[in-house]
Amino acid sequence: DIVLDFSLQDSQGSVQTRDSIMGPNGAMIVFSRSMDWCPYCKTQSIGLQAQLSQLTAQGLGVAVITYDSPAVMADFARRRGITFPLLSDPGSETIKAYGILNTTVAADNNNYGIPFPGTLVVDRDGRVTERFFEEAFQERQTVSTMLLALGTGATPTAATRVESQHLDVTTYLSDETVAPGHLFSLVFDVTPADGLHVYAPGAADYRVISFTMDPNPVVTTRPMEYPESEIYFFEPLDERVPVFQQPFRLVQTMSVSASREMRAALEGVERVTISGTLEYQACDDLVCYNPQSVPVSHDISLGQLDTERTTVN
Repeated sequence: DIVLDFSLQDSQGSVQTRDSIMGPNGAMIVFSRSMDWCPYCKTQSIGLQAQLSQLTAQGLGVAVITYDSPAVMADFARRRGITFPLLSDPGSETIKAYGILNTTVAADNNNYGIPFPGTLVVDRDGRVTERFFEEAFQERQTVSTMLLALGTGATPTAATRVESQHLDVTTYLSDETVAPGHLFSLVFDVTPADGLHVYAPGAADYRVISFTMDPNPVVTTRPMEYPESEIYFFEPLDERVPVFQQPFRLVQTMSVSASREMRAALEGVERVTISGTLEYQACDDLVCYNPQSVPVSHDISLGQLDTERTTVN
Protein backbone atom coordinates (compact mmCIF):
# COMPACT_ATOMS: atom_id res chain seq x y z
CA ASP A 1 0.00 0.00 0.00
CA ILE A 2 0.95 3.64 -0.48
CA VAL A 3 0.65 5.58 2.77
CA LEU A 4 -1.41 8.75 2.98
CA ASP A 5 0.19 12.17 2.85
CA PHE A 6 0.08 14.38 5.96
CA SER A 7 0.82 17.93 7.00
CA LEU A 8 2.06 18.06 10.61
CA GLN A 9 3.97 20.58 12.71
CA ASP A 10 7.34 19.46 14.04
CA SER A 11 9.09 20.35 17.29
CA GLN A 12 10.76 23.35 15.61
CA GLY A 13 7.49 24.85 14.41
CA SER A 14 7.93 23.85 10.76
CA VAL A 15 5.30 21.94 8.80
CA GLN A 16 6.39 18.55 7.49
CA THR A 17 4.74 16.32 4.89
CA ARG A 18 5.26 12.75 3.78
CA ASP A 19 7.53 13.95 1.00
CA SER A 20 9.53 16.41 3.12
CA ILE A 21 10.74 13.71 5.53
CA MET A 22 11.98 11.49 2.69
CA GLY A 23 15.58 10.53 2.22
CA PRO A 24 16.98 9.47 -1.17
CA ASN A 25 15.63 5.92 -0.67
CA GLY A 26 12.53 6.60 1.40
CA ALA A 27 11.69 7.05 5.06
CA MET A 28 11.12 5.33 8.37
CA ILE A 29 7.85 6.60 9.90
CA VAL A 30 7.58 5.74 13.60
CA PHE A 31 4.25 5.96 15.43
CA SER A 32 4.76 6.40 19.17
CA ARG A 33 2.40 6.80 22.11
CA SER A 34 3.99 9.83 23.79
CA MET A 35 7.25 11.74 24.19
CA ASP A 36 6.03 12.72 27.67
CA TRP A 37 4.80 9.73 29.66
CA CYS A 38 5.82 6.64 27.61
CA PRO A 39 9.34 5.54 28.63
CA TYR A 40 9.52 2.91 25.88
CA CYS A 41 8.67 5.51 23.21
CA LYS A 42 11.19 8.03 24.50
CA THR A 43 13.93 5.41 24.80
CA GLN A 44 13.17 4.26 21.25
CA SER A 45 13.50 7.82 19.93
CA ILE A 46 16.81 8.27 21.75
CA GLY A 47 17.99 5.06 20.07
CA LEU A 48 16.89 6.37 16.68
CA GLN A 49 18.95 9.50 17.26
CA ALA A 50 21.99 7.46 18.34
CA GLN A 51 21.86 5.45 15.11
CA LEU A 52 20.61 8.18 12.82
CA SER A 53 23.84 8.13 10.82
CA GLN A 54 23.23 4.47 9.92
CA LEU A 55 19.75 5.29 8.62
CA THR A 56 21.06 8.30 6.72
CA ALA A 57 23.76 6.09 5.18
CA GLN A 58 20.95 3.85 3.88
CA GLY A 59 19.23 6.85 2.34
CA LEU A 60 16.33 6.82 4.80
CA GLY A 61 14.69 9.83 6.40
CA VAL A 62 13.18 9.45 9.88
CA ALA A 63 10.16 10.97 11.59
CA VAL A 64 8.21 10.16 14.77
CA ILE A 65 4.48 10.89 14.99
CA THR A 66 2.55 11.16 18.31
CA TYR A 67 -0.54 12.89 19.63
CA ASP A 68 1.66 15.14 21.81
CA SER A 69 1.58 18.93 21.43
CA PRO A 70 4.44 20.67 19.59
CA ALA A 71 5.54 22.09 22.96
CA VAL A 72 5.94 18.61 24.45
CA MET A 73 7.86 17.52 21.38
CA ALA A 74 10.11 20.57 21.54
CA ASP A 75 10.88 19.99 25.22
CA PHE A 76 11.81 16.35 24.63
CA ALA A 77 13.91 17.21 21.56
CA ARG A 78 15.80 19.87 23.51
CA ARG A 79 16.48 17.61 26.51
CA ARG A 80 17.57 14.59 24.47
CA GLY A 81 19.23 16.26 21.47
CA ILE A 82 16.77 14.92 18.89
CA THR A 83 17.49 16.31 15.43
CA PHE A 84 15.02 14.40 13.24
CA PRO A 85 11.38 15.53 12.94
CA LEU A 86 9.06 14.88 15.91
CA LEU A 87 5.59 15.45 14.46
CA SER A 88 2.51 16.53 16.43
CA ASP A 89 -0.76 14.94 15.26
CA PRO A 90 -3.52 17.06 16.87
CA GLY A 91 -6.72 15.12 17.23
CA SER A 92 -4.80 12.04 16.02
CA GLU A 93 -6.20 12.58 12.52
CA THR A 94 -3.15 11.04 10.81
CA ILE A 95 -3.04 8.17 13.31
CA LYS A 96 -6.72 7.44 12.56
CA ALA A 97 -6.19 7.77 8.80
CA TYR A 98 -3.41 5.19 8.97
CA GLY A 99 -5.76 2.78 10.77
CA ILE A 100 -3.62 2.34 13.89
CA LEU A 101 -5.60 4.26 16.54
CA ASN A 102 -5.48 2.33 19.83
CA THR A 103 -9.14 1.38 20.12
CA THR A 104 -8.70 -0.14 23.60
CA VAL A 105 -8.46 3.38 25.12
CA ALA A 106 -11.79 5.01 25.99
CA ALA A 107 -12.59 8.36 24.41
CA ASP A 108 -12.80 10.07 27.84
CA ASN A 109 -9.31 8.85 28.82
CA ASN A 110 -6.38 11.29 28.75
CA ASN A 111 -4.47 8.76 26.63
CA TYR A 112 -7.16 8.60 23.96
CA GLY A 113 -5.62 9.23 20.56
CA ILE A 114 -2.47 7.17 20.96
CA PRO A 115 -1.57 4.72 18.19
CA PHE A 116 -0.66 1.10 18.40
CA PRO A 117 3.11 1.79 18.33
CA GLY A 118 5.02 0.62 15.29
CA THR A 119 7.22 1.56 12.36
CA LEU A 120 6.58 1.74 8.64
CA VAL A 121 9.41 1.80 6.11
CA VAL A 122 8.35 3.39 2.82
CA ASP A 123 10.04 4.04 -0.50
CA ARG A 124 10.22 7.41 -2.28
CA ASP A 125 6.70 6.90 -3.63
CA GLY A 126 5.32 6.25 -0.14
CA ARG A 127 4.87 2.54 -0.79
CA VAL A 128 5.30 0.38 2.34
CA THR A 129 8.28 -1.95 1.96
CA GLU A 130 8.44 -3.20 5.57
CA ARG A 131 6.55 -2.77 8.82
CA PHE A 132 7.41 -3.48 12.45
CA PHE A 133 4.52 -3.76 14.92
CA GLU A 134 4.61 -5.90 18.09
CA GLU A 135 1.99 -7.59 20.27
CA ALA A 136 3.23 -5.86 23.45
CA PHE A 137 3.47 -2.06 23.54
CA GLN A 138 6.68 -2.33 25.60
CA GLU A 139 8.56 -4.14 22.83
CA ARG A 140 10.36 -2.11 20.17
CA GLN A 141 12.72 -3.18 17.42
CA THR A 142 16.10 -1.48 17.59
CA VAL A 143 17.40 0.30 14.51
CA SER A 144 19.96 -2.48 14.02
CA THR A 145 17.32 -5.25 14.04
CA MET A 146 15.22 -3.33 11.54
CA LEU A 147 18.22 -2.84 9.26
CA LEU A 148 18.93 -6.57 9.51
CA ALA A 149 15.37 -7.29 8.40
CA LEU A 150 15.86 -4.87 5.51
CA GLY A 151 19.03 -6.73 4.53
CA THR A 152 21.27 -3.71 5.09
CA GLY A 153 22.74 -4.35 8.53
CA ALA A 154 26.53 -4.26 8.76
CA THR A 155 28.63 -6.85 10.59
CA PRO A 156 30.00 -5.18 13.75
CA THR A 157 33.65 -5.23 14.74
CA ALA A 158 32.76 -7.25 17.85
CA ALA A 159 31.79 -10.27 15.73
CA THR A 160 33.28 -13.65 16.63
CA ARG A 161 34.43 -16.07 13.94
CA VAL A 162 34.56 -19.83 14.48
CA GLU A 163 36.04 -22.17 11.88
CA SER A 164 35.74 -25.95 11.80
CA GLN A 165 36.18 -28.64 9.19
CA HIS A 166 32.47 -28.35 8.45
CA LEU A 167 31.47 -24.70 8.83
CA ASP A 168 32.74 -21.14 8.97
CA VAL A 169 30.50 -19.23 11.41
CA THR A 170 30.53 -15.52 12.19
CA THR A 171 28.30 -14.63 15.13
CA TYR A 172 27.41 -11.29 16.67
CA LEU A 173 24.74 -9.31 18.51
CA SER A 174 22.85 -6.68 16.56
CA ASP A 175 23.33 -4.08 19.32
CA GLU A 176 25.96 -3.11 21.87
CA THR A 177 23.45 -1.64 24.34
CA VAL A 178 19.78 -2.48 24.94
CA ALA A 179 17.12 -1.39 27.42
CA PRO A 180 14.00 -3.11 28.80
CA GLY A 181 11.57 -3.83 25.97
CA HIS A 182 14.22 -3.68 23.24
CA LEU A 183 14.07 -6.42 20.64
CA PHE A 184 17.57 -7.33 19.47
CA SER A 185 19.13 -10.23 17.59
CA LEU A 186 21.87 -12.79 17.84
CA VAL A 187 23.04 -13.37 14.27
CA PHE A 188 24.84 -16.37 12.75
CA ASP A 189 26.35 -16.00 9.28
CA VAL A 190 27.16 -19.57 8.25
CA THR A 191 29.21 -20.85 5.31
CA PRO A 192 29.32 -24.66 4.87
CA ALA A 193 32.61 -26.15 3.65
CA ASP A 194 32.78 -27.14 -0.01
CA GLY A 195 30.72 -30.24 -0.71
CA LEU A 196 29.01 -30.20 2.70
CA HIS A 197 25.49 -29.42 3.76
CA VAL A 198 23.73 -28.96 7.09
CA TYR A 199 20.13 -29.79 7.80
CA ALA A 200 17.24 -27.33 7.75
CA PRO A 201 13.90 -27.49 9.60
CA GLY A 202 11.82 -30.39 8.37
CA ALA A 203 14.74 -32.83 8.05
CA ALA A 204 13.70 -35.95 9.94
CA ASP A 205 16.29 -38.22 11.62
CA TYR A 206 19.04 -35.57 11.35
CA ARG A 207 20.23 -32.80 13.70
CA VAL A 208 18.75 -29.58 12.34
CA ILE A 209 21.04 -26.58 12.80
CA SER A 210 19.77 -24.58 15.78
CA PHE A 211 20.79 -22.43 18.72
CA THR A 212 20.14 -23.54 22.30
CA MET A 213 20.38 -20.63 24.69
CA ASP A 214 21.57 -21.02 28.26
CA PRO A 215 18.94 -20.10 30.88
CA ASN A 216 18.78 -16.33 31.25
CA PRO A 217 16.06 -14.59 33.28
CA VAL A 218 16.84 -11.21 31.72
CA VAL A 219 15.81 -12.06 28.15
CA THR A 220 13.10 -14.01 26.38
CA THR A 221 13.63 -15.54 22.95
CA ARG A 222 11.50 -15.89 19.87
CA PRO A 223 11.65 -18.76 17.38
CA MET A 224 14.80 -18.89 15.27
CA GLU A 225 14.40 -17.22 11.87
CA TYR A 226 15.60 -19.49 9.05
CA PRO A 227 16.08 -18.62 5.37
CA GLU A 228 14.59 -20.70 2.60
CA SER A 229 16.28 -24.09 2.30
CA GLU A 230 16.87 -26.32 -0.70
CA ILE A 231 16.12 -30.00 -1.23
CA TYR A 232 19.08 -32.38 -1.28
CA PHE A 233 18.57 -35.73 -3.03
CA PHE A 234 20.58 -38.62 -1.55
CA GLU A 235 20.34 -41.25 -4.27
CA PRO A 236 21.53 -44.36 -2.30
CA LEU A 237 18.57 -44.01 0.08
CA ASP A 238 16.24 -42.36 -2.43
CA GLU A 239 15.98 -39.60 0.18
CA ARG A 240 15.06 -35.94 -0.21
CA VAL A 241 15.74 -33.64 2.74
CA PRO A 242 15.84 -29.86 3.27
CA VAL A 243 19.38 -28.55 3.69
CA PHE A 244 21.62 -25.49 3.51
CA GLN A 245 24.58 -25.81 1.13
CA GLN A 246 25.27 -22.16 0.31
CA PRO A 247 26.12 -19.35 2.79
CA PHE A 248 23.09 -18.50 4.92
CA ARG A 249 22.02 -16.43 7.92
CA LEU A 250 20.20 -17.44 11.08
CA VAL A 251 18.64 -14.77 13.31
CA GLN A 252 17.68 -15.42 16.92
CA THR A 253 15.55 -12.49 18.09
CA MET A 254 15.20 -11.84 21.81
CA SER A 255 14.00 -9.08 24.10
CA VAL A 256 15.03 -7.65 27.44
CA SER A 257 12.24 -8.27 29.94
CA ALA A 258 10.19 -5.16 30.65
CA SER A 259 8.32 -6.57 33.63
CA ARG A 260 8.20 -4.38 36.74
CA GLU A 261 9.98 -7.08 38.76
CA MET A 262 12.80 -7.49 36.25
CA ARG A 263 13.26 -3.76 35.84
CA ALA A 264 13.74 -3.51 39.59
CA ALA A 265 16.15 -6.47 39.60
CA LEU A 266 18.24 -4.87 36.84
CA GLU A 267 18.87 -1.65 38.78
CA GLY A 268 22.64 -1.21 38.80
CA VAL A 269 23.28 -4.12 36.41
CA GLU A 270 25.46 -2.89 33.56
CA ARG A 271 26.17 -5.99 31.46
CA VAL A 272 24.54 -9.34 30.70
CA THR A 273 26.03 -12.40 29.01
CA ILE A 274 24.10 -14.05 26.18
CA SER A 275 25.42 -17.59 25.80
CA GLY A 276 24.49 -21.00 24.45
CA THR A 277 25.43 -23.54 21.78
CA LEU A 278 25.01 -23.71 18.03
CA GLU A 279 24.20 -27.32 17.18
CA TYR A 280 24.33 -28.92 13.76
CA GLN A 281 25.09 -32.04 11.76
CA ALA A 282 27.09 -31.85 8.53
CA CYS A 283 27.14 -34.40 5.73
CA ASP A 284 28.56 -34.80 2.24
CA ASP A 285 27.68 -37.23 -0.53
CA LEU A 286 29.37 -40.12 1.30
CA VAL A 287 29.66 -39.39 5.01
CA CYS A 288 27.36 -38.02 7.71
CA TYR A 289 29.53 -36.63 10.49
CA ASN A 290 28.65 -36.73 14.17
CA PRO A 291 26.48 -33.87 15.47
CA GLN A 292 28.52 -30.91 16.68
CA SER A 293 28.03 -28.20 19.33
CA VAL A 294 29.75 -24.81 19.04
CA PRO A 295 29.78 -22.64 22.20
CA VAL A 296 28.64 -19.04 21.70
CA SER A 297 28.99 -16.17 24.17
CA HIS A 298 28.52 -12.41 23.86
CA ASP A 299 28.22 -9.62 26.43
CA ILE A 300 25.73 -6.81 26.00
CA SER A 301 25.38 -3.55 27.93
CA LEU A 302 22.10 -2.70 29.64
CA GLY A 303 20.69 0.80 29.35
CA GLN A 304 17.87 2.41 31.30
CA LEU A 305 14.46 3.63 30.19
CA ASP A 306 13.90 7.38 29.91
CA THR A 307 11.35 8.10 32.66
CA GLU A 308 11.76 11.89 32.85
CA ARG A 309 8.48 13.72 32.25
CA THR A 310 8.04 17.03 30.46
CA THR A 311 7.43 20.26 32.35
CA VAL A 312 5.34 21.91 29.60
CA ASN A 313 1.78 21.43 28.44
